[in-house]
Amino acid sequence: MSSADKARRWRQILTELRPDLPGQWSLRGSGLGTVLAREPVDWALAWIGYSGSPTRPQGWVSAGVQPLVTPFTSWVMTYGVRMDEVRSGPRTVDLLSDEAADQTRRFVLDTGLAKIESWPSERLADVAERDYAQAPAKRRTHWHQVPGWRVVTGSASPVDPAQQLADLSQGRAAEASGKGARQLADQAAFYERLVAAWHEGERDAALRFLTEQRDHALAGQKLDVVTA
Repeated sequence: MSSADKARRWRQILTELRPDLPGQWSLRGSGLGTVLAREPVDWALAWIGYSGSPTRPQGWVSAGVQPLVTPFTSWVMTYGVRMDEVRSGPRTVDLLSDEAADQTRRFVLDTGLAKIESWPSERLADVAERDYAQAPAKRRTHWHQVPGWRVVTGSASPVDPAQQLADLSQGRAAEASGKGARQLADQAAFYERLVAAWHEGERDAALRFLTEQRDHALAGQKLDVVTA
């Protein structure tokens, strides 16, 4: 079994699944990183994807929503579900088995779509603001989206939460090392540049910055090109 065989099979499964989904969906990405993405992709990417070793026979199908108002370094499962989190149904899928397409379809239609529909952009923005309103020690990670959603919706200035996130990321970067430190430094730079854009031209300049960052991130994940 080669990784190329698995990738071809995964693409075939997604291609066959797409007509069963409500709305317009496209294939984006490449190899085993190919996802079904709901179109149009704006500030919250609804996706269906696969994770697992390219050489091992079994892996997992997941579905969720990826906010695109923050740095995109990896898939966020906070607003998603993986098939092994579901009590009923198989916990893994072997892409080369005869049952793989049906198992994927059942997971997506029975569980995955409901998870996606439960996280529209409006709810993401609202939950982020409510998280930000908590005392800092009680916050989770939802509030990291607050600056971006404020710009996208035009609801308020992003400066205060963005500066807090820049400072937080800088502090954590100083205590980390290797890849983790670089990612945290990049996050700090993201929020600092967002603040600078707002001071330069308020919402118009900040929105241009977020759009550029989103498009660059999608390209970096090979998700900028619709392949089917």
